[in-house]
Amino acid sequence: MKKLIGAVVILALAGGAAYAAFHSPEKSACMKVGDLCGVQGGTAKDLDQCVDDIKQFRKVAGDEATDKGLKCVNEAKSCGEATGCIAGAGLKGMEGTVNDFLKGLGKAAN
Repeated sequence: MKKLIGAVVILALAGGAAYAAFHSPEKSACMKVGDLCGVQGGTAKDLDQCVDDIKQFRKVAGDEATDKGLKCVNEAKSCGEATGCIAGAGLKGMEGTVNDFLKGLGKAAN
């Protein structure tokens, strides 16, 4: 019985690690938007491009805007709502970028 429980625990841990490796928040958001918006015929390359786009957005907009957007998409119930989440994350990211731009402008101008 102990061996069975040990095997189940090991399989559960391995399954959890595999799930985490293949289902990142970025990948889940891409799949959710595709599902909600009725995208058909998407390829693994399309999914990888979507994930790469989110990673690039994170570099520009920061973790806060990206994480809020991903959480919002995950909770969305319609294509319009998911699209609104993406737009909101973009605006939040732009806010941070504009603030940083103004800081740099002020430093250089003084």
